[in-house]
Amino acid sequence: MTDAVIVPALDQVPLRTTEQPIYDQPFELQLLYQDTATGAEHYVIRYPAGLTGTRHTHSVAHTIVVIEGRLMANGEEIGPGSYVHFPANTVMHHEPAAGTHCLFVTIFDGPFDVRPA
Repeated sequence: MTDAVIVPALDQVPLRTTEQPIYDQPFELQLLYQDTATGAEHYVIRYPAGLTGTRHTHSVAHTIVVIEGRLMANGEEIGPGSYVHFPANTVMHHEPAAGTHCLFVTIFDGPFDVRPA
């Protein structure tokens, strides 16, 4: 049996900067959990205000839970407490809503990958 992963304050997790090909600028993230059996990965991510993304897919299902700020997900603006689920290989688009950042948890059902759509 493995130990539980407990994160009491997601907004205080130290983040590292990353660059991904579907975004026009760097953003911050931190791996919270990785399942060695399935490859599932859980991240906390902060998109800065003004970040722009492009339509893309992931080969595994992908879930987002918004913690703070506002997120545009497939054309719909959502805020804290919102949930979005994208099945594997679904074309998606998400980025912070105009004029705001967004902090969220994202859960991949297997190893992370991304392909422009």
